[in-house]
Amino acid sequence: MRSYSIEDLLVGQYYRPTSFARKYQGGEINFAEKRDDVWVGTDYQAYSIRFNGHKWATIAVKVSDL
Repeated sequence: MRSYSIEDLLVGQYYRPTSFARKYQGGEINFAEKRDDVWVGTDYQAYSIRFNGHKWATIAVKVSDL
């Protein structure tokens, strides 16, 4: 059985921004990297993603099971 990292699972997914300014600028994630310099709360991890080939965003991923 192969284990997958969160980065592996993010790549290939579709990212859709929630802000009105970037509402229709989503695209497929082609790069993901964990960011340790951003605090997003307990049970979450921050990831820097590149989508549409040249646009960047930081997202929060929940990593614990309740």
